[in-house]
Amino acid sequence: MTKIFKSALFAATAAVSLVAVPALAAESGAVLNVDVDQMFQNSAAGKSGSQQLSAKYNPVLQQRQTELNTAITTYNAQVTALKAATKPGAQPQPTPAFLQARDRVQAAQDAVQEVEQGVNQLAGYVRTQIIDHARPVAEQIRAERKATAVIAKDSALAADPANDITSTLVQRLDASFTTPSITPPQQAAGTPAPSTSSKPTQGR
Repeated sequence: MTKIFKSALFAATAAVSLVAVPALAAESGAVLNVDVDQMFQNSAAGKSGSQQLSAKYNPVLQQRQTELNTAITTYNAQVTALKAATKPGAQPQPTPAFLQARDRVQAAQDAVQEVEQGVNQLAGYVRTQIIDHARPVAEQIRAERKATAVIAKDSALAADPANDITSTLVQRLDASFTTPSITPPQQAAGTPAPSTSSKPTQGR
């Protein structure tokens, strides 16, 4: 289950420019690059965000998955029973129990997807915070090295390994920002967060 938190948080962030290229300065200075995925994965803030999301939502995801597995098992049993009750060559006639089992599978699938989508949104909020705090650090490094710009490594077709400042940026970022929030402003103001209720999923 923890994979969802890592994949959500460490999703590739292509074309992220940490520091914009100054106008008319492209011919002077090196272009530094940062492996953004590594920044998310190795920074204290990235690890904290992943741990917070996992601690809060892993239990409910496990509960939702268990409910889905149970619903599927019940549905498969109803399919078998329906086939057994149907005469050869006849069209199966869904029973109320079959229809209810089918609806419960759909409801359970929707419940899992709702939590996963919510986690992905919160992971995006964590990434945004990391990028926002990384920008001034990247600018500081750019100025020190008299470079033209700092860009995401994934956005470059080719890059000099000597110009990779990922480790330096992560080290400095860790000194200034270690714990992102997983509660966006709109949630703090009252907008519902992804459900953490462990109540059994009801059929439709």
